[in-house]
Amino acid sequence: MMASVVSPHVEVRPAAVEQVRRLIAGQRPEIGVRVYAQAGGKGCCGGGAGAVEFGMAFAKARGDDRVIPVDGFSLVVDPASVPLVDGAVIDYVEGLQESGFRITNPTLPEPDEAGRAGGCGSCGSNEANGGGCGCGH
Repeated sequence: MMASVVSPHVEVRPAAVEQVRRLIAGQRPEIGVRVYAQAGGKGCCGGGAGAVEFGMAFAKARGDDRVIPVDGFSLVVDPASVPLVDGAVIDYVEGLQESGFRITNPTLPEPDEAGRAGGCGSCGSNEANGGGCGCGH
């Protein structure tokens, strides 16, 4: 008997859907948007063992990935990331301080007294960290 496969719940806000559609338009049909999370390490919220860092990339799904259909594309989540991605919110923001994709997960623990637990992430331009992927503060 096969174990049940749980797919994470991910909210993709309209601005993010629109931006992903623009970016994925030139990709092959089997390519989706991989959403991944990594616990521990430096993390994006100031470091510490409890920090979670999120990221996104175009990728083809592997056999054990969870595939979540979204309006016009698919999100791809590897099994190790499922518990951290479940409950995440993906948005796209544009402003003076930052622009890019932002991934947060309000279901993860609140930051501790050192501000090192919980989860956040963004990919895009971020003036505070010189561009690239960062926390988007």
